[in-house]
Amino acid sequence: MNGDLVFLDVERDAYVCLPEGEHRAPLEPGRRALYATDPGMAQDLLEAGLVQASSSPANSYATPQPRPLATPAKSALRDHYGVPTLRDGMQIAVAVADMLAAYRGRPFKEIVDAGRAQRTRPPAVSEQLVETVDAFHRWAPFAPTSAKCLLRAFMLLRLLRRQGHDALWVFGVRTWPFHAHCWLQCEELVLDDEPDRIRAFTPIMVL
Repeated sequence: MNGDLVFLDVERDAYVCLPEGEHRAPLEPGRRALYATDPGMAQDLLEAGLVQASSSPANSYATPQPRPLATPAKSALRDHYGVPTLRDGMQIAVAVADMLAAYRGRPFKEIVDAGRAQRTRPPAVSEQLVETVDAFHRWAPFAPTSAKCLLRAFMLLRLLRRQGHDALWVFGVRTWPFHAHCWLQCEELVLDDEPDRIRAFTPIMVL
C-alpha cells in the first residue's frame, strides 16, 4: 500500500510496517509471494515468522494474502433504529455471555481462531441476514460492552452464525498515519461500517 509492506502477526498480536518495503521486496502479481531483492530484510522477515522460504523461484518468499473480497458498495447501517424489544434483551444476555466466555482476556490468536469457519459456500446476503444485522444494531448500544471494532465484529459474527448466516471478517490497515481496523462484509454489503470509511483501508487478512 503506497509502497509500504504491512504484516499482521496473529501469534504476537502485532502489526509490522516496513516503510517503502515493496521497493526491496515487491509482491509478485497473482502469487501469494514476495520477491526479496534485499537479503538482509528477507532474513529478518524469515526469523520473525512473517514469511516462509519458497523453493522456486530463487529469492521468493511465501506470505499470507487475503482471500478475494468484493468491493464494498453498500452499508447495512441505518439512520434510525427502533426501541429494543424483549427478544433483543435476551440477545444482549447471550452476547455478553459470548464476550465473557470467548473474548475477554483471550489472546488475539484465540479470538481470530474463533472467528475462522469452514465454509461450503461464500456468505450470501438475504433478507433474514439483514434482519439479524438490524436487530444487532438496535440492541448493541445498550449492551455493557465497548465500541471497539474487534469486539463489535466478533459479537455480530457470533450472532449471525447462531442464526444460520455468515460473513467475512476483514482486517485492514492504512499508513501515514498508521491505523488498523476490522469489519464484517457479505458480498458488497458492509454490515457494521460505511463503505466510504473502509475504502481507506487495505485488507491484509480476511477470515
